[in-house]
Amino acid sequence: MSHVSTEEPEKSRVEIIDPNEHKHSHDDKHKDKRDSKDVQVEVKEKVSKTELADKLGDSHMNILPTKKIIIYLLTLGMIMIVSFADQNGVTVALTVIGKDLHAEESINWAGTASLLANCVSQVFFGRLSDIFGRKTVLLGGLLILAIADIGCGLCQTGVQFYICRAFAGIGNGCASSLGMVILSDIVSLRDRGRYQGILGTSVGVGNSIGPFIMAGFIKGSRWRNFYFFLGPFNIVVTTLTYFIIKPPQKKNDSVLSKKDKFKNIDYLGILVATASLTLLLIPITGGGSTYPWNSTIVIAMFVVGGVLFFAFLLVEAKFASLPMVPLRIFKSPSVCLILLSNFFFGMSYFGFLYYAPYYYQMVKGKDMVGSSILILPLVLAQALMSAVAGQIITFVGHYIHVVLTGFFLWLLGCCLLLVWSPTVNDGVIVVVLLVMGTGVGWTFQPTMVAVQAQSKKADRAVVISTRNVLRSFGGAVGISIGSATVSNSFLQKINSVYSNNKTHIPKSYLDYVKDNIYSQFSTSSLNSSQIKVIKNLYMDSLKNYFYCLIAFMAVCFISSLFIRDRGLQCIDEPPAKKKGEDLESSASSFK
Repeated sequence: MSHVSTEEPEKSRVEIIDPNEHKHSHDDKHKDKRDSKDVQVEVKEKVSKTELADKLGDSHMNILPTKKIIIYLLTLGMIMIVSFADQNGVTVALTVIGKDLHAEESINWAGTASLLANCVSQVFFGRLSDIFGRKTVLLGGLLILAIADIGCGLCQTGVQFYICRAFAGIGNGCASSLGMVILSDIVSLRDRGRYQGILGTSVGVGNSIGPFIMAGFIKGSRWRNFYFFLGPFNIVVTTLTYFIIKPPQKKNDSVLSKKDKFKNIDYLGILVATASLTLLLIPITGGGSTYPWNSTIVIAMFVVGGVLFFAFLLVEAKFASLPMVPLRIFKSPSVCLILLSNFFFGMSYFGFLYYAPYYYQMVKGKDMVGSSILILPLVLAQALMSAVAGQIITFVGHYIHVVLTGFFLWLLGCCLLLVWSPTVNDGVIVVVLLVMGTGVGWTFQPTMVAVQAQSKKADRAVVISTRNVLRSFGGAVGISIGSATVSNSFLQKINSVYSNNKTHIPKSYLDYVKDNIYSQFSTSSLNSSQIKVIKNLYMDSLKNYFYCLIAFMAVCFISSLFIRDRGLQCIDEPPAKKKGEDLESSASSFK
């Protein structure tokens, strides 16, 4: 009885309180089902995006026998030589080209335009090569470079030359990125250090012969012939690439149809990334020279470029079916540290290559051939030590000790730059460059092996592109910092000479040097003490920049101390067995 009386009021109370509760409950169940379905769809979409990216990346994997690898390596080496010869050859000829094109005051934009385009374009080369195939994208980039080089030789104005150098930067970015990616496709990560190190030697060769060829053409004929030689030679290399490189295109076509390939391009990401990087790089490279740092246009470009950068991250995270830069690669602290060190790597490497000839010509009084000779110890040491570093990494099965040693030697070399002076012996310069070159050789390619070992196997193309973008962006920032440091330091020194001109240097000469900081000056009207004062002005300004290089390399070395070396396997591969474990497992299976 008590049981009944307890239950009935409960039942009636339910009915009285909410007669529509059943309906609401029914609706809630449907809503919950809809919500769970939406979550399932969202998860499915995320899974399908990741699976599609993995399938595309894996479709290009094509491990080849040693003989074919060597043939591919020779071809890719020629591509690297052409690319870096074009990229570095112009550095010793800027003053001559600027004078010929009546663009002495703006000729620095030749390097800026190339580096800017190189940086922007490398954002999407990795993913586009995943979608359309390595060979297709590489051939397109080489053709752009060949046409741009011929265009450089035909230019009649500074603006025309800068536009052609920008297109050359796109071609160079494609060649350097895709060369590394293709080698990653045909060689396992455990052997990649060895072969990437050998490929790195061609980078050093290209950097060394580019200035020599340019200097030779200027001495023997004219600078334009450098590009008339390089363009057709590039076409020959492109033709060889077409016949020799044979990637597994059928596997790639089976993942996406031609129609779907165009559908899956991250058009919005490309547009936003291009706009963002361009708006950031123009004020970074032109601020303080072309535009004052506090000008409205510089501030506006920084603000809009920064907003677009965050918009790019949003596009990559939420909207792109195949993002150009998958944000998941940044989840690993070690990847972030490697990419950070590569950013500062670019700041140091490109900046030093830009200002080393400046020291040779302005302070040491070398001509273009002499400047090219003094580049050799750096780039040849880089080439040789890149191969040595690759062999060590493959033999040991780890990369961190090589990378740390490389950054330490590079940091040491930057510190030794402080002994450079107008009177220092050339032998001392060579020793410093050998130390720096060894450091570069032990970090340039090994850091690429390191970042691939910290990523998924299928992400190797986008990881290489991201690494190269940050390195190029760092180069633009480094050159800008160098320009601001050297210019401001030099102007301060000149102003001090105005007020305390004990050597009686003509005011008209000081005004000329002040207005043409980056043009080689004539000393015919000066006596020995006056020449000494002018050279010391340049030397003191450069030393302030050398302190910046020391700081950049210190960041590289310190950040690398915290990288976790997992060995030569990607994060989605099982750990490599040690030799003892292999022998033990073989013995147990035999039993």
